[in-house]
Amino acid sequence: MPTQKLLLACQPIYTANKDIYGTELLFRHEFFASACEYGEEQATSEVILNLCTGIGDQLNKCSPKMFINLPEKSLYSNGYPPLPPDKVVIELSSSLDFKHKLVDRIKAWKQVGFSFSLDDFNFDERLIPILDHIDYLKVDALDKSLEKNLHKQSTFIRPHIVWAAKRVETEEQYIQFNSMGFRLFQGYFLAKPTEVQGQSIRGKINNSIATINATSLPEIDIEEMVAIVSRDPSLATQLLKIANSPACELLRPIKSIRDAVVFLGIIQVRKWIMMMSMLNDSASSVGAINLVLTRAKACENYAAATLSIRSDQAFLIGLLSGVHLLFGIDVDEFLRQLPLQEEIAKAILTHDGTLGQILKVIKTVEYQVMQQSGTVCEQDAVLLSAYLEAHQWAEQIQMTAKAA
Repeated sequence: MPTQKLLLACQPIYTANKDIYGTELLFRHEFFASACEYGEEQATSEVILNLCTGIGDQLNKCSPKMFINLPEKSLYSNGYPPLPPDKVVIELSSSLDFKHKLVDRIKAWKQVGFSFSLDDFNFDERLIPILDHIDYLKVDALDKSLEKNLHKQSTFIRPHIVWAAKRVETEEQYIQFNSMGFRLFQGYFLAKPTEVQGQSIRGKINNSIATINATSLPEIDIEEMVAIVSRDPSLATQLLKIANSPACELLRPIKSIRDAVVFLGIIQVRKWIMMMSMLNDSASSVGAINLVLTRAKACENYAAATLSIRSDQAFLIGLLSGVHLLFGIDVDEFLRQLPLQEEIAKAILTHDGTLGQILKVIKTVEYQVMQQSGTVCEQDAVLLSAYLEAHQWAEQIQMTAKAA
């Protein structure tokens, strides 16, 4: 059984009617490091990546509206998180110094579609100028200074601002804040944070510097991006999972890597690659990468040579049939996380249909090359040529990676 890993924690946020409104995503480290110790920017990226690339049933329970803590300096970065802005609420500390430069950055993020919440709101009148750009005010129900400050609430009420109470631990607190116009509630009275266990498919991007450079070219088009992604089985597999994550919600069946790249878009794919290259913390063996690349390319070559089916679909089945080699994850469990066409899933799991037969014969050649080299010459010339060309292509990719 693949090892389960602590991916993140989720705490639901409820409406006054106790319906789930959103989920706060919380950083958790398997060795108990805090976000400050780990690095706040890295912690935020870790949470987002684990949400979108993790494998686990609990991840599907996360609400579409996500509250994410973001350090101030992240607002000054050149890009935005690769998440749908309408689903994300950025939580900022109320203790920040909201000078003109920071306010300008908040405005820029809001123009893109992100919402903002002030966490641990303390009724400080110095925060009044920022209220026009804030969507949520989150008050700590257990703050000892809260009782003497609540009478100031009317000063901060704005029609567009939603008031939220956190650390609500009793029904009495829930009733009290509800009567004061609070519309969102979070705390142990309603639900404790749930630690999300799952499997990580975070593998190191092969030749990440060269990949980043290539995908960052301003004139790159979809086909070039697909080609670059296809050269790295770890990257391709992660992007497929991201496209079907709770945050992105791909609504149509995946037929190829191109589908995932088109759905996410070139700009978003660039952002994901940058994030993954920064945080990838494990590497598949060179042998595993080479084998999966060869298998996928050989399926593509053989499909193209026999004209029996779309070659990009054949590449996809070759790639996904090797996720256990790349990440140690059961193939059938990974496939359940993707909205694949039924014929593609069956081809991988049971070798059904034309696609399945292509995968089966390529795996047969693969086995013979690795274990029974004396029988390779007995294979069909077209099949053997498809595999040997794929092997040379994969070797070249690996050599390029080492040289970079």
